[in-house]
Amino acid sequence: DVNQSFIVQAPAGSGKTELLTQRLLALLAYAVDEPEAILAMTFTRKAAQEMRQRVMQALTQAKDGTPIEGLHQQKTRD
Repeated sequence: DVNQSFIVQAPAGSGKTELLTQRLLALLAYAVDEPEAILAMTFTRKAAQEMRQRVMQALTQAKDGTPIEGLHQQKTRD
């Protein structure tokens, strides 16, 4: 639900970044007129950079029509 805020807490390697990337993409689609209204926080600059990179990669792949290779990518593309 893009109208609700949430927190993700899980151990390393559990897919938090993927989940947050999918969430950011959903929020961007919903708030297309006000993308600056979206706030995502992480504990490190490295994590923030990784999320930024994944969001940009997902948008580029969708624009280019890059084939989808798995369920993770399908959810991200959707």
